[in-house]
Amino acid sequence: MKTITSRDNALFKRFAALSRSAPARKRDGMCLLEGEHLAQSYVERVGALEIVAIRSAGEGNVLTAAQRSLVDRAHEAVLVAPQLFDSLSTLVSPTGVLAIAATPPVPALATSGFVLALDEVQDPGNVGTLIRTAAAAGVEQVWLSPGCAFAWSVKTLRAAQGAHFHTQVVEAVALPEALAAFTGQRWATLPRDLGSVKTVSLFDACFGASNVLVLSNEGHGLSEAIVPALSGGLCIPMEAGIESLNVATAGAIALYTMLGQRMSARQ
Repeated sequence: MKTITSRDNALFKRFAALSRSAPARKRDGMCLLEGEHLAQSYVERVGALEIVAIRSAGEGNVLTAAQRSLVDRAHEAVLVAPQLFDSLSTLVSPTGVLAIAATPPVPALATSGFVLALDEVQDPGNVGTLIRTAAAAGVEQVWLSPGCAFAWSVKTLRAAQGAHFHTQVVEAVALPEALAAFTGQRWATLPRDLGSVKTVSLFDACFGASNVLVLSNEGHGLSEAIVPALSGGLCIPMEAGIESLNVATAGAIALYTMLGQRMSARQ
């Protein structure tokens, strides 16, 4: 493995561009994976890495077993001088591994099953946490509307902790059309009835075999264009004086309530 010691190195410049520029990642169809866990999750669920960079430990570098495994599953591997590696890292304490990988291919939109739809959820931490929760709850696809945070940003990937590779993530989804084509029930978390959409307590709802859960922007709420495509609304009971829950918290409660019914139905 060669060692990169100059900022003028072409590979260093490529890592730097992907680290700092979402447009570059979108243009190239690549994502930047920071840390052994994310890189290993990609290898296990998707395939080979394009490039893996290991933080150099100086003369006589000895790779860990995990690092050797990643090097073996990469098309190219390099060592990077400590100061240069640290300048690429987005963490206060760099993990020692950075990888460039192709974003998984975009699947066709599901028309049945268990789906989470995010309507203009703009915080990357919330988006990543929701992807992680969705994968854990057995959600088959996560739909992101055009106004959502970039699914493949470093912050979103870090919050999801590898969950991107355990469920299917689809960006730039026209939610009104996608919901209209979905053959199952189409729910959204709502504080009260919205037009013709009747809202029930989450704990009183009866979920079918196929469900979409829509979570919306915490600031302006659900997009008006989505309302006609909904089957119903779900209200999470709260004590008086509490207006709302963080969207990631609300999503976790709702997804696991839905999962509980699905599991009961299988028994």
